[in-house]
Amino acid sequence: MTQRETVWLFLVVAVVAVPATSYAQAQARVRVERGSVHQGDLYAFGERVDIDGRLDGDLLALARQVNVDGQIEGDFFAAADSINIRGDIGDSTRISGNKVYVDGTIDGDLFVAGNDVRLGETSKIGNSLRAVGRIVEIAGTVDGDVAAYGAEVIISGTVQGGVTIGAAETIDLTPTASIGGDLNYTARTPLSPEALAHVSGTAHFTEANSGDEDDEARITTWSVVFWIWLTGAALLSGLLLVALFRRLVPSLVSAVKGQAVIGTLLGFGAVLAVPAAAIVAMVTLVGLPVGVAALLLFAVALYIAKLLVAAWAGGQVLALAGRPNASPYATMAVGVVLLYALFTIPYLGGLVYLIATWLGLGAMILAGRQYLQTRAASSKS
Repeated sequence: MTQRETVWLFLVVAVVAVPATSYAQAQARVRVERGSVHQGDLYAFGERVDIDGRLDGDLLALARQVNVDGQIEGDFFAAADSINIRGDIGDSTRISGNKVYVDGTIDGDLFVAGNDVRLGETSKIGNSLRAVGRIVEIAGTVDGDVAAYGAEVIISGTVQGGVTIGAAETIDLTPTASIGGDLNYTARTPLSPEALAHVSGTAHFTEANSGDEDDEARITTWSVVFWIWLTGAALLSGLLLVALFRRLVPSLVSAVKGQAVIGTLLGFGAVLAVPAAAIVAMVTLVGLPVGVAALLLFAVALYIAKLLVAAWAGGQVLALAGRPNASPYATMAVGVVLLYALFTIPYLGGLVYLIATWLGLGAMILAGRQYLQTRAASSKS
């Protein structure tokens, strides 16, 4: 799977999967208790998310650790440091994590990116598997096709369909491996006849180049992982922003929509003026802490600026999709994935990045000015 295919896959997922009604929780630990049933979709953000009971809907989780030991009837989307699936997923799963372990059942597709990706012996994927990671191990059963991209790919389970393996440094088909379809793989050396005996179809070997093309393949693979992590971090930040400043965010988003041209110009001016003023202040010993603080706050503002534009863009997309009254969590989620997908477009993505930053920063300035004017008017009256 190419970087472009992966980016647009996640974009389409975000647009079509946001429900008309949902429930969001942002706290240290979000849990569906064993024996309980949660009706509807769940957006969960925090230190840890545990699904021990049954969720009758989709789950979108952004946390340090996500554990699914119960049952999810719908789709599952997650970005976390550690993801463990030992329960059942009723539909497709799209997840990204440093360590991902699957030992349950996923009835649909599984799209996974991470550092260490492992499917245990009792895992079962009802459709296709797409995996990107430093280590990709498949010890369970996959009913569909498999596409695996990693430095080390290990297959000891059963794949009913065909298998495609990218330019891996190590490919291991253990004695218990079984591939029902064709095997297309890229490596420096071909697999042994003993290993290929586990392939029912035809094996197609492509020699990996040790030079620039091999390096480019690795860069492309890790750029996909890096994009997913960047987008996941932005998603978490945006959703926490909505949770913490539920009343403030809509006014800032309105400023993005209402005065786009003026806001962009103000943001551009602020990008030029604020760092320069902070550096001037830092020349003197007295102004040093002020200048440092100003730069730090400005850096935070630059990051938040893109999230405001993302929230506005997500609202526009959902309105076009027939969901004009979608929750702020949904608009933020869709907008972040959309915006970060646009950032990946060569040349145009850089321009979009700059305009989004300027526009969001300008909206913050306009909203702040409106607040001060309103407060001044109320004090006079």
